[in-house]
Amino acid sequence: MKIDAYLSGVLDKYIKQSKTEQAKKVDIKTEERNEQQAQTGELDKVEISPQAKLLAELQDDSSSKAEKIARIKAQIENGTYKPNIDEIAKSILKEWKGE
Repeated sequence: MKIDAYLSGVLDKYIKQSKTEQAKKVDIKTEERNEQQAQTGELDKVEISPQAKLLAELQDDSSSKAEKIARIKAQIENGTYKPNIDEIAKSILKEWKGE
């Protein structure tokens, strides 16, 4: 008589049963926690860090930068682009000084 085949079938049934019981326990705990939160008025919260807010602003700036680049590019192609030479010189000096 082969005991291994019989035991493996029993073990499979036991494992399936224990997994479903564990899943039920998790569901019950989740329901209990949700009920407690509803009674106490606690809700899940999401807080956005200042760094995330800054990143969102920078992403918004990228679209405005793209518009500015397109506008300058069109001016260059038309020959109407006139950069402010004084501002360019000041920014070059700042860069050289490490400011």
